Amino acid sequence: MCEDYSQAEVYDKLGDALQEKGEFQEAAIAYDRASQLSPKVSWYFHKLGDVLVKQKKWLEAIEANRRAIELKPDFSWSYHNLGYALLKQEQWNEAVAAYRKAIELNPNFSWSYYNLGDALALMQEWDEASAAYFRAVAVDPNLPGIYEKFGDALRQRSEFGLEQAINYYHPNSEQKSRLSYTNLLSFVTPDPELYSQLGNALAKHNQLEGAIIFYQATLEIQPDNADVSKELERLLKKKNELDIELNSCRRAIRENPDSCWSYYNLGVALTRQYKDDEAAAAFLHAMELHPDFHWWFYYNLWEVFAKQGKLEQAVSLCHRAIEIKPDSFWPYLNLGEALTRQNKLDEAIACYQTATYKQTLILLAGSGQEQKKLEPVQAPDFIIIGSQRCGTTSLYSYLTQHPQILSPIKKEVDFWSWHFNRGIDWYLSHFPPLPQGQHFLTGEASPSYLDYRDAGQRLFNTFPKVKLIVLLRNPVDRAISQYYRWVSLNWENRSFEEAIADEVERLENNPDYIIGEEPGNYLARGMYVEFIKKWLELFPREQLLILRSEDFYEHTAVVMKQVLEFVGLPEYYISEYANYNPGFYPSVSESMRSWLSNYFCPYNQQLEDFLGIKFNWK
Repeated sequence: MCEDYSQAEVYDKLGDALQEKGEFQEAAIAYDRASQLSPKVSWYFHKLGDVLVKQKKWLEAIEANRRAIELKPDFSWSYHNLGYALLKQEQWNEAVAAYRKAIELNPNFSWSYYNLGDALALMQEWDEASAAYFRAVAVDPNLPGIYEKFGDALRQRSEFGLEQAINYYHPNSEQKSRLSYTNLLSFVTPDPELYSQLGNALAKHNQLEGAIIFYQATLEIQPDNADVSKELERLLKKKNELDIELNSCRRAIRENPDSCWSYYNLGVALTRQYKDDEAAAAFLHAMELHPDFHWWFYYNLWEVFAKQGKLEQAVSLCHRAIEIKPDSFWPYLNLGEALTRQNKLDEAIACYQTATYKQTLILLAGSGQEQKKLEPVQAPDFIIIGSQRCGTTSLYSYLTQHPQILSPIKKEVDFWSWHFNRGIDWYLSHFPPLPQGQHFLTGEASPSYLDYRDAGQRLFNTFPKVKLIVLLRNPVDRAISQYYRWVSLNWENRSFEEAIADEVERLENNPDYIIGEEPGNYLARGMYVEFIKKWLELFPREQLLILRSEDFYEHTAVVMKQVLEFVGLPEYYISEYANYNPGFYPSVSESMRSWLSNYFCPYNQQLEDFLGIKFNWK
């Protein structure tokens, strides 16, 4: 028996070494052998269960962890791992029991509360799920996605309570009775500071219902807290506005049930309230009503489909649209987007190639060009790399009206920034096949490239001869324009002043990381000199055309002549230069505009000195 113990230790150490190297299958074999040699040592079964979880072998992991628990019933980690495997097997009641035991043994591990909340949410036990998520965030307020989960659970359980709160605080309400959330927050110890912090965190993550609950709970204890009262009133007003919008969309559907836009707008309104399950149903119905449409463009729609597991239904709708209209290219493009989201890239590439081929035939026929043999594009001829809200959409639209430019199926492919992992074949499948033996150009416009850290190097490594075009706008105007555009897309819920203050703090704390992961980057994207320098370290100056947006807006024909000369094409006059992506928004205060102007002044001066160009921005 002593020899078995000695051999078991050898296999145990071997398993540790293999697991450290990420060789989980071999580690599992070693731990299994150790447990056979010493079947009464719980640690070997626990390690076996742990590595089986990493391999997603849920049934075997359940068995190993249960054996570990039999041998050592007071070890919380085995219960936690058992709960995770049971959760993946959709054995939710058993998972809940395992997590509760893990918490009983170790009440300070946030992930047990987090996963317990997930299991209870799947069972639609919203009261208990809310309690579990609350305890998770109390232990670790930085858990990924915790505020979204917590906020959703609170929303699911508290519709009636929120309606009362809105009636009480709305200016037109006659109800003046004091509200109590005693039952709603019965699972927490009264702590106004914690309630206020949770309210702030939930509000920051757009979880209005949850934030309202915790602000109200704070005021139950501290009724004179002016800051919380002000924030609560703001959120209740916003919630009321969102509900009015939602009711308006539902009324539009009753009045016009065959309009795809009625359902699309309903889906958008639902996403603003984070009711993604209902939003997915609305978006799917919109696609069903109008399948021959460029739905690929509506990013929010695909995000909801992916989150709610509805991509396969979207794929089915696209296939049905192709059967109905086999000559149309929009359904192929939509199908390519759906398949890309499913990571079925080979199938997506085939769809994009079909779409580009059909689009190219239409474009050539419309221009009266003789149809020659079409050849796949090997590289784009030009790319508009930035910057956001500087006129790139209009510039691209004017360029693609030239008879010798064939456009890709998307203006913004965002490959060299956000989608590089999808591969070069995926990227090139977006470009049109070009007629053999004729002088045609093609290119794209993705403003995300200019300030994306790795985009320049990636592009230079693959296409070092490509011509690059940059539009630069007064960074003050650019920041304001981007902010209001983000608000309209429901990507921003802070005031402009709050957003700027948050970004100043981020940049001060991390000056080396200019573009952060947070929404906005209103200031950072206007530090043009930082990005231009990096691009010119890679590409020669003659390959980079830098244009002042204000010149483009005021003297469009002159600038277009310059652009066409840069890409190597003759002049082509357009009768009217329309603004293809206008923004209408209120002006900011003079003091804020002055602050922004002073903030950007040194960066603008550095840019002028570096390029030898006067931009004259104020």
